[in-house]
Amino acid sequence: MRVTTAERERYETVWGDLQDGYSKVSPGLDMLPVFLEHAQPPASVLDAGCGSGRAAVALAALGFDVLCCDLTADGLVPEARALPFKAACLWQPLRPAVQRGMFDWVYCADVLEHVPTQFTMLAVDQLLRVAKHGVFLSVAFVPDQFGAWLGAPLHQTVQPYTWWRDSLAELGTVREARDLITTGLFLVARP
Repeated sequence: MRVTTAERERYETVWGDLQDGYSKVSPGLDMLPVFLEHAQPPASVLDAGCGSGRAAVALAALGFDVLCCDLTADGLVPEARALPFKAACLWQPLRPAVQRGMFDWVYCADVLEHVPTQFTMLAVDQLLRVAKHGVFLSVAFVPDQFGAWLGAPLHQTVQPYTWWRDSLAELGTVREARDLITTGLFLVARP
């Protein structure tokens, strides 16, 4: 529980102190076209680790039924504050936190590299437990640029494409895996 509290406090600080710079970056929004190759509305989507909520707003505008979740709502842009939000730690059981059973899809972009390494695959396991069709993941393979302002990196799990692909394959069926040099895209389903 102390790790969860420390992580929540870290991101409350990020969204408070670095809001202007940090909120302008939205990998989740950038990766939506790839997600849309697999998912079409109407469908339910859990935006896991929604951050600013920009991707969730775009998904809702397309007709998806979206629930945002993250450690804190502090980063949500005004448009995202109109969407349903649940505070949740991704490596802890999600069903009680989001108060819902299954979602058609879980969308998780630029999140897992922020999770402490020992909890990354536990988080993926929790995401798989609430996804009917699959979990769409976008993961950065490089250190972040914002951690220097806080005195500690935000990307806590910086691993190469093969580490992510092979680790994900141990938990589920990797339906798609793309190595984009600095980022990887993965679609994982329950085995």
